[in-house]
Amino acid sequence: MTSHPARQPRDADALVVDDDSAAVEELIECLAKAGLSCLSAGNGGQALQLLAEGHRVKVVVSDLRMPEVAGLEFAGRLAKLAEGSRPEVIFVSGHAGFDDAVEAIRLGARDLLTKPVDGPRLVRAVKAALLVRQARERAAPVAETVTGGPLDRKRTALKDMRSMRKMRSQHFPTELFSDPCWEMLLDLYDARLAGAEVTVTSLGVASGVPLTTALRRMDQLTEHGLIERVSDAGDKRRTIVRLSQEGLDAVERFFDTYLNRKAN
Repeated sequence: MTSHPARQPRDADALVVDDDSAAVEELIECLAKAGLSCLSAGNGGQALQLLAEGHRVKVVVSDLRMPEVAGLEFAGRLAKLAEGSRPEVIFVSGHAGFDDAVEAIRLGARDLLTKPVDGPRLVRAVKAALLVRQARERAAPVAETVTGGPLDRKRTALKDMRSMRKMRSQHFPTELFSDPCWEMLLDLYDARLAGAEVTVTSLGVASGVPLTTALRRMDQLTEHGLIERVSDAGDKRRTIVRLSQEGLDAVERFFDTYLNRKAN
């Protein structure tokens, strides 16, 4: 399938990426009925070309299984874009496995929907991602003023810890470091810095342990007053999990101590 952008670069709420033209038309129809503007592309390579040509989109809805540049590789390339031009990502798939879900969330995907996609759920997911994007845009001027400051250094330290986690998994059996509590706190802190929301399900999947284990650890973190769970105002079936004020203060103190020791 070929892409169908306007000749001149333009803005759109969503970019739908799938090599199945019928699926693209169906998804765009659902989003258009909800008043959302859309572009389309047949694979990740075409989508990246649209962005390179100057088309700006706020949310990407992408299939996982595509020729040339597949969904996860596509998301990895999007993650390298500058903060102001990087869209939120929602994946759709009929064959997503656990490993796919974990990797998608690690790459910053907002959601992973299964095919056939439920139209109302797709619209809710895209609108929720648009709200996250708006919050990120409002926070951008503040972030620019603290480049090189405490917040910027904490983001760098967090990135270093994530890199260490990946390197550790390459040399040691994963089960030796399977307790997810610390990883959850880091993921929630990362979301806090980005102005993003995290659902209980996505946090559990990203933890890399069975969901039942992840839920037990969330209960423990809640009992210690480090996290809190609230209903999603836009979708009562979803539960948002975030650092409590006590949890945020604790993580902030950790990074302050870590950075002070690293500087000395």
